[in-house]
Amino acid sequence: MTMVKRVLSFYALPLRIMVRPFSGFYEMKYEKRGLLRVAVFNFLMVCISVSFMNQYSSIVVNQRNPRTINSLVEFATLTGALILFCVSNWAVTSLTDGEGRFIDIVMAVCYAMTPIVLTFIPMTILSNVLTVDEGAFYFMVISVAVFWFAFLIFSGLVTVHNYSAAKAITTVLLTFVALLIIVFLITLLLTLWQQLVLFIRSLYTEIVFRV
Repeated sequence: MTMVKRVLSFYALPLRIMVRPFSGFYEMKYEKRGLLRVAVFNFLMVCISVSFMNQYSSIVVNQRNPRTINSLVEFATLTGALILFCVSNWAVTSLTDGEGRFIDIVMAVCYAMTPIVLTFIPMTILSNVLTVDEGAFYFMVISVAVFWFAFLIFSGLVTVHNYSAAKAITTVLLTFVALLIIVFLITLLLTLWQQLVLFIRSLYTEIVFRV
């Protein structure tokens, strides 16, 4: 019983945010009740949940070959997506009078992941006893969880930056634009670096053969 109380105490704010997002995020930022370790734990649970779902969900709802799934690649992809989104949002909101710090954005996004943590693993287990006709229920629950996750992110950004709904929508759209620009620049730099390495290698080979 004591262990259950400790777990509920540790996870109390994410659960409260899931039910009452605006007041929950207000407590997280302005009453200093948000903890980075809870946010990191929530994100790690999401990584585990996604990997578990991709590997163990029934063939009724998952057509991917489990042998081709690499959990480390999935973890790196999710981590990269989190960092890119938070950096993009921080960059945009710094120019639009946002009050949230980078750490506030990270915690808000990670705290918003609670619906995914609570639904993906149970639904993955349930998928193994569902028939083809009942697969629609699986997709409905997963869709609701993802939608609620997106709404919680929006609520969190509204609260931590102290924006109106209209301004928050604008900054979210600009965040995705900034994210695409960052991805483009990273891809361009990697391509240039690859070309530079190939040039140096070919130059070295040419010099070796001529000498």
